[in-house]
Amino acid sequence: MRQQVQGPVQLAIAYSAPTLAEPTPSETTLATLEGEDAETARRLHSAGARISAVIPTLNEAANLPHVLVRIPAYVDEVVLVDGHSIDNTIEVARAIRPDIRVVIQDSHGKGNALACGFAASDGDIIVMLDADGSTDPAEIGRFVAPLLDGHDFVKGSRFLQGGGSEDITGMRSLGNHALLGIMNLLYGTRYSDLCYGYNAFWRRCLPHMSVDCNGFEVETLITARVARAGLSVAEVPSIEYARLHGVSNLKAVPDGIKVLRTIFGERFRRSSTKRRRDPNAWRPTFDEFPRQTNGADVLAARTSEHRAGARHGVKAV
Repeated sequence: MRQQVQGPVQLAIAYSAPTLAEPTPSETTLATLEGEDAETARRLHSAGARISAVIPTLNEAANLPHVLVRIPAYVDEVVLVDGHSIDNTIEVARAIRPDIRVVIQDSHGKGNALACGFAASDGDIIVMLDADGSTDPAEIGRFVAPLLDGHDFVKGSRFLQGGGSEDITGMRSLGNHALLGIMNLLYGTRYSDLCYGYNAFWRRCLPHMSVDCNGFEVETLITARVARAGLSVAEVPSIEYARLHGVSNLKAVPDGIKVLRTIFGERFRRSSTKRRRDPNAWRPTFDEFPRQTNGADVLAARTSEHRAGARHGVKAV
């Protein structure tokens, strides 16, 4: 059972912010971790793999104090992608975690936010987290292990043994299973869950995913494109918790229709010539706030070339 936390202002003041992450977990970090976290950190250190956690936000100031403090110490980079919040989401995030990178999405919706976060991130492994407390960062090690064992992409499942959901309604569960059945039939997959946003993958998957949608159908689009690309996918059990504060923007019927269209559209679409010629064509533009280092703002020096290819239209706010 999760413990409820204080309000964002009080916790931001009380919380001792972590130091900036090393390129890989340092020996000091390895020595301070215990149990599964220590094992995950050791394996990451051995593989020389860095982790980026990408978190889309829209008015999540009340939830971030719970989410950010639960991110394991072996996560090297946290990229918060804000959808033009009108509360103090960004201020709370930076107070709790001064090393956080804050990106402003260039359009709207969860799909675009994730695309901006993926484009901005620098990690070898990318983890998708929700800001509302529904996905538990403490489970990240569970997702990382299959990646280090050789899989390309890891999907969280609420319906495997050890998983579950405090949030899904009967109607949403029925819809998810119906859509999942269609997905498995058309793509020859055997997934146990479809419309769940807790996933992790190697950076090399990004050109195959080419996220170019705006809405909640993004998880289905990613799943479909990963399946079509023939990537190695593992599922791990995950518990979806109820949103801590606020109201979800998910609309079951309209978003379910978008998911259905995505399943059929991706199954029968032709391969994109543009994507074949330019594997970075999906990358959106985005703004990035100046970074904070030891409490002082410094401009985020972003190169015009990303390790995986050109990055388009990046500028500091």
